[in-house]
Amino acid sequence: MRRRNRKERGARTIIALFFLGWLLTAFRAGAANPHVGTTGFSFLKIDAAARSDALGDAFVAAEGDINSMGVNPAGLATIGRTVGTASYTDYLLDTQLGFVGFGKRVSTKNFWGAGIRYISYGKLQKTDKEDPTGEGLPSFRAGDWALQLCLGRAVSKRLFVGGALKAIYSKIESYSSDGYAIDIGLLLKVPIAGLSVGASALNIGFIRRGYSPGVQEVLPVNFKLGFAYRLAHLPLLLLGDMNLPNDNDPYFCVGGEFTIARMMFLRAGYNSLYDELGEGASLSFGTGFLWRNYRIDYAYSRLAELGRVHRISLVSEF
Repeated sequence: MRRRNRKERGARTIIALFFLGWLLTAFRAGAANPHVGTTGFSFLKIDAAARSDALGDAFVAAEGDINSMGVNPAGLATIGRTVGTASYTDYLLDTQLGFVGFGKRVSTKNFWGAGIRYISYGKLQKTDKEDPTGEGLPSFRAGDWALQLCLGRAVSKRLFVGGALKAIYSKIESYSSDGYAIDIGLLLKVPIAGLSVGASALNIGFIRRGYSPGVQEVLPVNFKLGFAYRLAHLPLLLLGDMNLPNDNDPYFCVGGEFTIARMMFLRAGYNSLYDELGEGASLSFGTGFLWRNYRIDYAYSRLAELGRVHRISLVSEF
């Protein structure tokens, strides 16, 4: 009995310290945020998974999904089996984004995961002062990638924690940059049926080498706090996140997933980050189909005049 009480007190202490640190750091990031879009490696802010994108990027408290490794590594601890995933995004203009991930439960408490994310900006035209159109100059390519290793751990039946290490690399023509970052997260099943809360801090780290000597870029840090609530008498999952990035104003996102016959999913989401673009840019939609141990997800969004974005993901349990 005493051992159980000590364990519960320890869990409460972890929760209190995590949320206190999250709030203090997030408040500081939000207060010291006079710039918008000033960070490097901005591809880390783009959601690679179709399910979470269709839900408006509201995913920090989601359970049982391998794609939690990109939002809250603590969610990995709620997965029961070995899982693999692959995603493809047809992004704006000629930009294409891909992600491959794998995770395996190694003990009753621990779940390991690994993933690699890559973005290609297509073929770009070189220009200079003498030839601003670039007609007489060669073209070049640019791309970024990030490799991450994750661990989700169950502290108790209700409390889960997680962390991830990231190695990041970017190349534009003959110029390159690299950096390292960590993600940390927490997921708690509160004593209310169907309700979970989560928090995470993403991309905390540094850029080891910038594109140019003496130029120090900053990683796109984001602090997330949110909930997930599965209704008791309706096959509907509701999610909501609050975001505090270091290169933009705070914004929120919400989403809902309706399950049909345990094999089809209808999803919709809203992300206030894109309100200024207008023309429904804040909305996203998607669907999913489950067959045996395979799930295929699709998401659609339209960033106003910038163009349409299509995402497709495949998730498989082994």
